[in-house]
Amino acid sequence: MLFHLVIHKDENSAYGVTIPSLAGVFSYGDTLEEAVSNAKEAIEFHLTGILEDGLEPEFKHFTLDEIKAHPDYQGADLISVDIDTSSYTLKPERFNVSWPKYLIREVDRYTTLHPDTRSSFLAKAAKKYIEQNT
Repeated sequence: MLFHLVIHKDENSAYGVTIPSLAGVFSYGDTLEEAVSNAKEAIEFHLTGILEDGLEPEFKHFTLDEIKAHPDYQGADLISVDIDTSSYTLKPERFNVSWPKYLIREVDRYTTLHPDTRSSFLAKAAKKYIEQNT
């Protein structure tokens, strides 16, 4: 998805970045390249945070003409960045894994004793492992 960035630069200041399609998401950088890179990181961080809150990200799309006409963005430069948003969703997706039967049996035994499903248990375990090792 294309995200349009509004780049502001005042004399003796860093480049400020506003992302109109994501209200409240801002970034900056000492150079234009750094500002764009930081903006991409801010977008991805914001989308991840929405998912962690258990919400589905929503994108409000503005055309470049709409952004140019907005009074707050007069005199700013516009840059568009492409970010793959296809994985920023809570929608379940099936995938196949191959495990030894004994391990599947252990997971099933655990989820029988605790109020959980196999899928939910595995997702929580993976998330916990990633958080502890990053």
